[in-house]
Amino acid sequence: MAKYFKVVEISEEEFINATGEELDCCQVSIPTSEGVFVGVDEEREYEISIPLDCFE
Repeated sequence: MAKYFKVVEISEEEFINATGEELDCCQVSIPTSEGVFVGVDEEREYEISIPLDCFE
């Protein structure tokens, strides 16, 4: 079965308000009732990887 996603950039403030977390590593994926939020340190990473089980 195919799955489809929409990824949009948000501000650091929006990320912290939605997840209660700050980025303290290279990348983090946090599932919430509003969707999956991803934080990435663009100085240390150049790709985003989101496990599919975050969406279940």
